[in-house]
Amino acid sequence: MGSRRKVLSLFGVALLCCASIESVQAQSMVAQREDLKKIAADTYIYAYPMVVMATTREVMTAVPRANHDQAPINQLANKRVLPDGKATQAYPEPDTLTSLAWLDLKEPQVVSIPYAGNRFVVFSMISAWGEVFASPGSRVGGNSEKQLLLTGPGWKGNVPAGLQHIAAPTQSVWMIGKVQVKGSSDYNRVYAYQDKLRIVPLAMHKTNVEPPSAVNFNVDVDQRTPILDQVANMDARIFFATFADEMKRNPPAQTDGAIVSKMAALGIFPDKEFNYDKLPAAVKEALNSGYFAGQNQFADFQRGTPNLRIVNGWGQPILTGKYEKNYQVRALMTKLGFEKDEAQDMAFAQALVDGRGERLNGGFKYTLRFPQGQTPPVRGFWSLSLYNTRKFFFENPMNRHSLNSVSPYRRNPDGSIDIYVQNVSPGKEWESNWLPSPAGEDFSLVIRMYWPETSVLDGKWKIPSLQKIPEFKNLSENLN
Repeated sequence: MGSRRKVLSLFGVALLCCASIESVQAQSMVAQREDLKKIAADTYIYAYPMVVMATTREVMTAVPRANHDQAPINQLANKRVLPDGKATQAYPEPDTLTSLAWLDLKEPQVVSIPYAGNRFVVFSMISAWGEVFASPGSRVGGNSEKQLLLTGPGWKGNVPAGLQHIAAPTQSVWMIGKVQVKGSSDYNRVYAYQDKLRIVPLAMHKTNVEPPSAVNFNVDVDQRTPILDQVANMDARIFFATFADEMKRNPPAQTDGAIVSKMAALGIFPDKEFNYDKLPAAVKEALNSGYFAGQNQFADFQRGTPNLRIVNGWGQPILTGKYEKNYQVRALMTKLGFEKDEAQDMAFAQALVDGRGERLNGGFKYTLRFPQGQTPPVRGFWSLSLYNTRKFFFENPMNRHSLNSVSPYRRNPDGSIDIYVQNVSPGKEWESNWLPSPAGEDFSLVIRMYWPETSVLDGKWKIPSLQKIPEFKNLSENLN
C-alpha cells in the first residue's frame, strides 16, 4: 500500500511538472508572438516613407511622355502655372514653379542646372527613404550654372572634369526643383530657365544625342486613388512585400542597423526575396497584427502634435528633410505631405489658432502685425498662404491665396505692416494687405521662409500671433 501511494505521489509530481513546463512554454510562445508583433509594428513605421515614395514614383512616372505633373523615369516634369483656387494638391506652394524628376541611378545621370540670375532656386534630392541628402541651389553653390553627376550606391568610376559628384544613398531619387516666380509677368523668364534644365545618362553627356522622350509605361497603375489612400488600402502582405522589394535597390542607412537586425525575425532582409506564403504561421500572424498595431501607434503619435515648436499659435517643425533615427517623425512628415526641403532652404510654420488659442475661422477678422524691420528674416523670400480644412486654396473674388515679401504693402505710420485676414475687404485703401478667408469656415495659415536666417531655425525670431479684431472696433470705425 505504501509503495502504491509513493508511485501515485511521484505520478502527481510528474503531472505538475509537465503542467508547469507547458505553462512556461505557453507563456514563452505568447511573449514571442508579442515580440514579433512589436517588431512588425515598428517596421511598419520604419517602412512607411519608403512605401509612400515607391507608390508616388509609380504614379508620377506612369506616362508615355513628360507633361506638367508627370514624367517617365529620368525625365523632367515642369509646372508652368502657379496654383489657384482650383488646385487639388495638398498645401500648394504659391510662389514657386516646380521641376520634378524621378531618377533611376542604376546608371549614373547628369543633371544640368542653368544660371538662375537673382531669383531663389533649390533642387532638393530626396532618397527612397524620404530624406534630403543634397540640395544644390541658391544656398548651396549659389545661382551659377551647375553640372551634377548623380550616382547610386556602390558606384565606382571616374568623375569627368567639370562635373560635381553627388553620391546618392539610394538608387531611386526624387528631385524636386523649386524656382521663385515674381508674379505672372515673370512666367516667360522662368519657362526659359526650366527649358534649359537637362537630365541625361553619363554615357550621353558629351554627345548631342538625347534620350527618347516617349517610353513604354505601366498602364495598370492606379492614377485615380490618392497616393496615401493607396498605401492605407494595402494589406500587410502587399505593404511589407513592397517594402522588401524596394530595399533591394535602396539600402538602409548604416545607422539603421538595430531595426534591420530585428526585421530578420519577420523574414524581411535588405538583400533577399520576401516570400510571405512561405513564412511560419506565427510570423504571418505577427505581420498582420503588427501592421494594424503600427497604424494605431502611428495615429497616437500624430495626435500628440510631435515635432513641433509652438509659439504664438504657430507650430514650426523641429525636424524636416533629415531625421536620422527619428522614424516616427519621418513617417509623420511623409503622411502630412509637407514640404520636402531641408529647413535651411525652406522653413515653414502653420497656424490653426489665433493668439488666444481659438480656432481660426472665416466668420472672424484677424490681423497679423509685423513691427518695422521685423518681417521674417530670410536671404531668399517669404510667403504667407491661406488654406481651407482640405488643405487647398479656395476661390475668392481677389483670386488671392498668398502675400509675400515683395507684395506692395501699405504701412502704418510707425512703419509696421498689418496683414488683414478676413472674408470681407478691409477697405479699398488696405486691400494690398488683405488675405481673403472663407466665409464661416475654419482655415489655416502657412508661412514659408526660403533660405531663412539662423534666428528662424533656432527660434530666436518668433512669428507674431494672429489677433482677432473685436466687432465693436469695426463698428466704431465705420461710424467714423
